[in-house]
Amino acid sequence: MIEGNSDLHDTAIVVLFGPTGSGKTTFANVASGDSMRIGRGLKSCTQKVEPTTMFTVDGKPVVVVDCPGFDDTYLSETEILKSLAGFLTVAYTQNFKITGLLYLHKITDTRIGGASLRHMNMFKELCGTDSLKNVVYVMNMWSDPPTEDEVLREDELRHSDEFFGAPLAEGAQMTRHGNTRESAHNIIRKLLPRLPTVPKISKQLVDEGLELEETSAGVALGHGLEDDIRNLNDELRRLREDYAKATRENNERFKKTIEAQERKAQEKHQRLEQEIESLKQGHKRDEAAWEQHLSEYSAAVNASMGNTMAEMLERLDSKHEARVDSLLRKHEEELEATRIAENARTEMLKKAYDEALAEARESRGGCIIA
Repeated sequence: MIEGNSDLHDTAIVVLFGPTGSGKTTFANVASGDSMRIGRGLKSCTQKVEPTTMFTVDGKPVVVVDCPGFDDTYLSETEILKSLAGFLTVAYTQNFKITGLLYLHKITDTRIGGASLRHMNMFKELCGTDSLKNVVYVMNMWSDPPTEDEVLREDELRHSDEFFGAPLAEGAQMTRHGNTRESAHNIIRKLLPRLPTVPKISKQLVDEGLELEETSAGVALGHGLEDDIRNLNDELRRLREDYAKATRENNERFKKTIEAQERKAQEKHQRLEQEIESLKQGHKRDEAAWEQHLSEYSAAVNASMGNTMAEMLERLDSKHEARVDSLLRKHEEELEATRIAENARTEMLKKAYDEALAEARESRGGCIIA
């Protein structure tokens, strides 16, 4: 039921996580009827946290928020974590309702490497145990019909603590997505009865006053970056040994090959050090940007709602004037009028939201947050 004073803060917000190519943007578009740009091949398209247009599931207004994967083509893991931290922090402090946290996984992936495992762990640390009741692991991109290998892979993902077994045992859910609107809405229906949640990273940043690098997700990322640097140092050591050997043997061609490999390794080493330094700088800039944009966005939604409220109520009163008179006498008609009013309110909220979203996308090159 949409209360008479409901606004954007009563909207169920469902946030999408998962690696590049797992189908997050497609899920968002299918669920909402939106048309956000979809990445093809190995390159990602979602480079910013981006909400869909508003839609309803069983009369409840819903917005899906599409997030870049931690393996994004253009953004570093640190940049992505800072952006997510900024969004989730402001959502918490401004009382927006995070109703669902979906992690999409491509069931056709035949192996899960170290980076993927690290990103799964970062997602768990970002959410925390208390939010697992609002987490759904969505197995996506099934064959039709599902192959035996896909079903076996799903079973391994479900029962192995290395993958999704541990969070499932603590209250998370796991389901399949059939790439239809009904399938997407059924997944969202699993979450609508749940109370909104506050992810662990929001509590740690706001309530406990931790720095981003001190949060559970920040620590997990920091350890991963340090592991990468150690592995890179080992690689550089081997390259220098190979270079010394090539020098002794006067193998100029091999020396040039090693020099090129060492340059690439040094560049990667520098990027990793910059990521660690960026993690230490924290998320405050991203949080401030989100505060400004959400404030502007909410104001635009409220203004649009204010401009349309009189028109909506006038149309509602005119259309149902005779029925309103009878509401004083008949309980059944009173319920019907309430339903009509709720639907009108929901449509008004959706219209206001989508107008503000379209304006924000146009003014910021296709995305609310820069």
